[in-house]
Amino acid sequence: MTTLASRAVERVIASQPAAAGTIPVRRALPDRERRSVGPWVFLDHFGPFRVAAGDEGVGPHPHAGIETVTYLLSGRNEHRDSAGHEGIVSAGGAQWMTAGRGIVHAERPLDDGSGHTVHHGIQLWTSLPRALKMVSPRYRRLEADEIAEARVAGGTIRVVAGEVSGVKGPAETLMPAFLAHVRVDGGARVDLEVSACHEAAAYVIEGEGLFGAEGGTRAKAGELVVFAEGGGEVAIANAGAEPLAVMLLGGRPAEGPLVFHGPFVMNSVEQARAADIAYRTGRMGSLPAAR
Repeated sequence: MTTLASRAVERVIASQPAAAGTIPVRRALPDRERRSVGPWVFLDHFGPFRVAAGDEGVGPHPHAGIETVTYLLSGRNEHRDSAGHEGIVSAGGAQWMTAGRGIVHAERPLDDGSGHTVHHGIQLWTSLPRALKMVSPRYRRLEADEIAEARVAGGTIRVVAGEVSGVKGPAETLMPAFLAHVRVDGGARVDLEVSACHEAAAYVIEGEGLFGAEGGTRAKAGELVVFAEGGGEVAIANAGAEPLAVMLLGGRPAEGPLVFHGPFVMNSVEQARAADIAYRTGRMGSLPAAR
């Protein structure tokens, strides 16, 4: 059996400061030179920051044509939407919402009353396949103990969706995709197996590492490493003693063309305009501000 060499690195993207409601973020996708990795079209890294009492987070706003995924590293996060779904997840858990034809939702960090609550996590969007852009909205809360976790040589993986190195995540995806939180031990290297036909990238949450084949390309916290296509394992090395944590994401390429219009990601200008009209005329429902 022939083993393919580790994937090379195509580029490293530096995230840029932005804001989501009252929350400061670092935005790595979409980028001017790379709009998607697999079906993933958006990646925000929020926190860590201390939660203030009454923090509104991201108030009611619409989405269509996508799924939104919030993975929490610390703190607690509340979700509400116009389809009647509500949920709170804690560190290690995730919220997975399918916007489909259109929905209004809101998310906010919750203060535990101690004055020391730290909120930290990653939010991502996937673009739905052309045939599923108009599916009915849905929501699933994934508790921390539902996320598939395994020890691999050199580190630990927590797979939220898809399959990485034989570990399958609990999320039901509407397109071939994977998402995993990876920790690499100090001085160690992990070689992670993903589908050879899938695109792949790693966002550095914490620390600094070497990525890819031939000694590796260096990347630090706040940078997105995009791997070249062509199969092979994904290699991530931690050359130091400090923690290295990344969000590994990818899948089958997004079905284009991709038309970004604020919170909508559609396949044509006409679809994006229709989504905007649906929101403004109330057909996506409504959601009151948090009390």
